[in-house]
Amino acid sequence: MPQIISTILDTAIFLFAGEPSQPVGTAFIVGFPIKGREGEAVPLVVTAKHVAADHSRLLGRFSTQSGTSTAFVAYDIPDLKSHGDYWEHSDDGVDIVVFRSPHYQQTKYEAVPFNVIASRDILKEEDLAPSDRIVFPGLLVNFVGSARNYPVLRNGAIALIPEEKVPLRFTVGKRVINTQQEVLFLDATSIPGASGSPVFLWPGPRIKGNAFAIGGGPAYLLGVMHGFYPAAPREIVEVETAGTIKMYAENSGIAIVFPSWRLLEILDREDLKKRIEELAAALPPKNVA
Repeated sequence: MPQIISTILDTAIFLFAGEPSQPVGTAFIVGFPIKGREGEAVPLVVTAKHVAADHSRLLGRFSTQSGTSTAFVAYDIPDLKSHGDYWEHSDDGVDIVVFRSPHYQQTKYEAVPFNVIASRDILKEEDLAPSDRIVFPGLLVNFVGSARNYPVLRNGAIALIPEEKVPLRFTVGKRVINTQQEVLFLDATSIPGASGSPVFLWPGPRIKGNAFAIGGGPAYLLGVMHGFYPAAPREIVEVETAGTIKMYAENSGIAIVFPSWRLLEILDREDLKKRIEELAAALPPKNVA
């Protein structure tokens, strides 16, 4: 397997919740750099806010270094919040959440470096446009693997970068969010379990400006997967039943991504940066949180 593919796949971790625990979505780790300590970072989990929902406990499922087993890391959400280790965007309609994770040497994952999270300026410099290819690794609900995590790698292309905010209506736990947001539209089918996946610009040949760039560029993180865009407006309907029923929804084949610069706005929060400084001060040299 080409190294770039395995690196992208290894950014994805799986999230479980409930009793008994069931897969609820995908997440990834961003390494927040420790100032003045080159090569050291505090690991932060990033996922969609609607994946975290109202769960008091999330389980992160990691592959292990041995490659023959998995490991679960428990995230106590109320405890994280009480210690200032859980962050959302100041705009309640941004479907991204960040929380701190311990680092275990036996787990295997690729942290997304800070410098590949695309800012607005990078998107302009790269002349990001419809037809640019993207990829996103995510959880496939019906097959997560037993010996290790098996994220599926889905691909597509940017379909539209609207210059105006898009009306959205979605649920976060029991709350209904009505909002208008800056989003990216992808020509890609988002499936259950893909919410929270990291979306990367494919680092291969692409049109940049009026030229064909054969060498491509960095695999920039472009955003966090929200989900599919309905083919037509639908009311949110609460269904209560004692039995199991099949539910179908029209899928337009267009996926919604909350752009990477909204994640950067969370990572630029003063309380987050202060907390990183506190954690770094308590760590011995050449260590991570």
